[in-house]
Amino acid sequence: MTPFREEQRFEWFWTAMFCVPALIVGYGLFRQVWLKQPFISGALLWPAFAVAVVVAVWFLRLKLVTEVRDDGLFICFVWLWPERTIPWDQIRGVETRTYRPIRDFGGFGVRWAARGIVYHARGNRGVRLVLASGERVLIGSQRADELARIIVAAPRPSPA
Repeated sequence: MTPFREEQRFEWFWTAMFCVPALIVGYGLFRQVWLKQPFISGALLWPAFAVAVVVAVWFLRLKLVTEVRDDGLFICFVWLWPERTIPWDQIRGVETRTYRPIRDFGGFGVRWAARGIVYHARGNRGVRLVLASGERVLIGSQRADELARIIVAAPRPSPA
């Protein structure tokens, strides 16, 4: 089995969108506590800062892990979604795709669409699988061609 492991994090823009509120509220705390300049009520500022920091740290820890294993294709969106292993004998079709994450699926992360389930963190390329159940799974990948080649070459158990 050819080893394949890919870890993807969100684009810098989305990371900044979740970290900027923590910086703004942190600046307000700095002004209010150390410079003694009123910003807003401390009863609002401390909880807002705590929530903003927790969300920013959580978002910084998110990553999509795709791994080829002996028993199948492993997909995990760490800190967001439970892991999933798709056994090799369940995969009926494999193709690389170029897509528009926001227009086609409404954004990033784990998405359900008429086209199936999507695991996506960055970019616009991925591998679409058609499973024996008819379910379609699209996995975003910066190395989509390599991943598709390895999935196609994976050994399938012979039917009993």
